[in-house]
Amino acid sequence: MDSSSAEKSIPTEVKQGLNHEIAENVKSNTVEAAPADPSPAAAGQQQKKKEKAPKQPKQPKAAPPSAPLSPALIDLRVGHILRAIAHPNADSLYVSTIAMGDPEGTEHTQVDEETGKVVRTVCSGLNGLVPLEEMQNRKIVVVANLKPVNMRSIKSAAMVLAASPPADEGADPHAADRVVELVNPPEGAEAGDPVFFEGWPYGEGKGPEKQLNPKKKQWEAIQPGFFTSDDLVVGFDAAKTEIGGAEKGDLIVPGKGKCTVKTLKGAVVRQWTVESSATTAQAPEGQNWREHLTGGSYLDEDEDQMTPSRMTTTTHHDTTRRAKVM
Repeated sequence: MDSSSAEKSIPTEVKQGLNHEIAENVKSNTVEAAPADPSPAAAGQQQKKKEKAPKQPKQPKAAPPSAPLSPALIDLRVGHILRAIAHPNADSLYVSTIAMGDPEGTEHTQVDEETGKVVRTVCSGLNGLVPLEEMQNRKIVVVANLKPVNMRSIKSAAMVLAASPPADEGADPHAADRVVELVNPPEGAEAGDPVFFEGWPYGEGKGPEKQLNPKKKQWEAIQPGFFTSDDLVVGFDAAKTEIGGAEKGDLIVPGKGKCTVKTLKGAVVRQWTVESSATTAQAPEGQNWREHLTGGSYLDEDEDQMTPSRMTTTTHHDTTRRAKVM
């Protein structure tokens, strides 16, 4: 049977139904092209899509504003010296084990095996100035937020505050007649208690920095204001610092009293960390003064090399080695 005969044999109604179904299938599978927009604007938009816009360089994040200069930036605390020994590698240093209220796991701390307390190891340049027996089981005031440094192969993680009469520039800080007294917190003070100067309290965003930045020289700018009064109370005098003004304040432990010294009036209060005889030492050729004084055991990348002629009689720590020329 040929095709024409087959077509004739299909009923008309069936043939119409098949034709309709085929037409619908073709329609559903056909995508009608959108009419082209011949306008110049449309052509320009298509061209822009093809051209990738150049990536804008990321703007550097603005540095957070520096906190206003204030003694409240310094993390002063009550410390409890559990024990102290003479430094094995430095005649004028003590090595003390001091509890100062750190939580367990705090960086640069360890748990003392004898007492179970969290402690820091602290080197102080007090050997020959304060008897060793006075460095045992006693409360003191420490500076807890300076960058730790190695002192003759032992890392020191804080500083001890002590008072001494003003010395003439160039005088030997370890002279036999030099009087040095540790700063005493008030009765009832416990290790870790915050210590601050009245008028510059902690809190409300004005508390101590986690770690003072050595490059900002905050300690150097603030410490000259530390003194002892005629009442033997440790105080801060803003007029003696870059802060300026007439404001003064006593060093206190909130709710417990004032910090004092034993006998020294009108004394300078400062840190005692590295051998202060550094001020008159001469380094061998090819070696800077810090290498000479410490056997090269602490050398910080962010520090400038200096000569002894530009040093003052201030004892030196990570934030104070580049002292001002007086």
